[in-house]
Amino acid sequence: MNPYFPHLFSPLKVKKTVFKNRIFAGPTGLKELTDHWHLVTKNIDYLKRRAQGGAASVCLGDVQVDVTGDISWNPKVRAWDKENEPGFYDMAGAIRSQGAHASMELVHAGMHFHEADRINYGPSDMIDEFDQGDGYGIRRHKIIAMPREIIDQVVDSYGKAALRAKHCGFTSVLLHAGHGWLPAQFLSPVLNHREDEFGGSLENRARFTMMVVDKIREYCGPNFIIETRISWKEGMYDGYQLEDSIKFCEMLEGHGVDMIQVSCGSLHFHDSTILSCPSWFDVEEGHNLKAAEEIKKHVKIPVGTVGAVTDPGLADLWIEEGKVDYIIMARALLADPDFPKKAMHGNVEDIRPCLRCLSCMTGGYFNLPIHCSVNPQIGRDSDYKFAPLPTEKKRVLIAGGGPAGMEAAITASRRGHEVILCEKDSALGGLLQVVEKESFKKRIGMYKEYLEYELGKSAVDVRLNTVVTPELVKELRPDVLIAAVGGHPIIPPIKGIEKAVQIVDYYRDEPEVGENVLVLGGGFAGVECAIGLALAGKKSTIVEMSDALASGPNTPYPGTGAMQIDALWTNVKKNNVQVMLNTKCVEITDEGMICEDKDGNRIELKADKVIAATGIAPNDATVDELRETVIDFEWIGDCNQPGLIRTAVRDGYDVALNL
Repeated sequence: MNPYFPHLFSPLKVKKTVFKNRIFAGPTGLKELTDHWHLVTKNIDYLKRRAQGGAASVCLGDVQVDVTGDISWNPKVRAWDKENEPGFYDMAGAIRSQGAHASMELVHAGMHFHEADRINYGPSDMIDEFDQGDGYGIRRHKIIAMPREIIDQVVDSYGKAALRAKHCGFTSVLLHAGHGWLPAQFLSPVLNHREDEFGGSLENRARFTMMVVDKIREYCGPNFIIETRISWKEGMYDGYQLEDSIKFCEMLEGHGVDMIQVSCGSLHFHDSTILSCPSWFDVEEGHNLKAAEEIKKHVKIPVGTVGAVTDPGLADLWIEEGKVDYIIMARALLADPDFPKKAMHGNVEDIRPCLRCLSCMTGGYFNLPIHCSVNPQIGRDSDYKFAPLPTEKKRVLIAGGGPAGMEAAITASRRGHEVILCEKDSALGGLLQVVEKESFKKRIGMYKEYLEYELGKSAVDVRLNTVVTPELVKELRPDVLIAAVGGHPIIPPIKGIEKAVQIVDYYRDEPEVGENVLVLGGGFAGVECAIGLALAGKKSTIVEMSDALASGPNTPYPGTGAMQIDALWTNVKKNNVQVMLNTKCVEITDEGMICEDKDGNRIELKADKVIAATGIAPNDATVDELRETVIDFEWIGDCNQPGLIRTAVRDGYDVALNL
């Protein structure tokens, strides 16, 4: 018995298969495929890393089952392509080699991922409007009700895809029947208006999914594990809800499904995409736990919960109390693939916390490799599986104790270098100290504490209240100097700008701003500041000169995907934040702000205070001062190019690995 989390690390037997613990690595899609959409070594290393970390089951996500759901602009592995078998075989073998079971997620996009040059099938005839979140606006496509012969074709394709998975060594398949994929589209009373045997009653709307389950069982036999992911509710208020989902799960069990994952939300409803993948605005652990607990009361097969689970203590308690049988983690295992092993040995402080920032989801919306704000290796697993140790120990001086500097110090020290980290302030963290003050960003604070803990374990010489000057460099004589000295607020040439409170000063000094506040700037920082003000009971208004909040496609680091935009707008609306787009501030006064709309019309806005969130510029002067003090000089993070936590952490990791 595990002495730390005995229930989380107890085995789970399903039919003839024994899973070594109750942590399953949820499905995550892959972007780096060959021209023919076959798996590559990088894909295999990526999922093998999840298995190495101790998960009991690791799932290859987004495997497309039929040509009618193929998506040219969003590549997914094609299950119907026989030439994918070697890659599938190697993938399953790599996962099994680490003591985990391999699973394959089977999907069909149906109506929600359109192609301009093909028939787009869905449950019913309609015109679908779909915003991919790539900045190009809404696409409108004609959807054709899937005829019976195509239904039979797709159902058969699901069965053959499962058989191919079994043939290649996968223990199970995960039938995705939630999140607005094709089975969920048929189940939806909002999208399914059919009058045949696939429409109308819940039993009819569930018929397509049951046919798929039956076909998989027919092809794969009685002992092959069929796991199904469902959304316990479709939209926040629209579509099917928990009562229907309970009956749906009873049907799934009756048709031979072996395990059920309980998730939430649908691609069709923007108010619920953030339920599928909760953001940091949702601070609760176990986002879908209560629904999973209710479903478990009505079925005898194992039920798991997915969505915002990061605390091994709570997960262990839920299993002990019989609320769920297992836990599915996706983002938590991207942030730290070794989460299971660390928890198993009681090393909870060593677990790198997921921020729920949705950065990992953003890559998918721009067809980029997966990435993570706090794990600089993720998506680059092949590059670092055999990272060489340095041949020469160096003395490394790092100026700046923000996320870039801390990550560089930790990584360089682990690689055997002598590291001195100097921070001009009395505490480490840089801007992490600022942004963690929002009530919904407690996970930023957890990440800062994690970095401080790792530094404390290391041999890094940390010196607070120490400014790195040319004189100090001369005294310490480092082999390498790394500047991570951050940036400073951009002060736009607006009359009266000095009357505004800079957002960094607002968080750091916590001045009184009154009850009616204008936020100048609708980037991430400005929007989240306005939401925080509203949560504190204040009236807040965002003034943004462009036509969108937190616009992403034209930024140097595409930082905004559809889910992040949905999370921002959902919380803007939920908290009654006022938004004024296409509005240019021309003057800040003692009474508020004078603006112009896009037609040049004058607008006067009254407020107690204006908070300026107008961006960050690099501290170039400090960098230039230090650049000439050593031969080997690097500059990282915001002092190189202002970006995100992700870019700062990756900068720090990469520069340290190259020493």
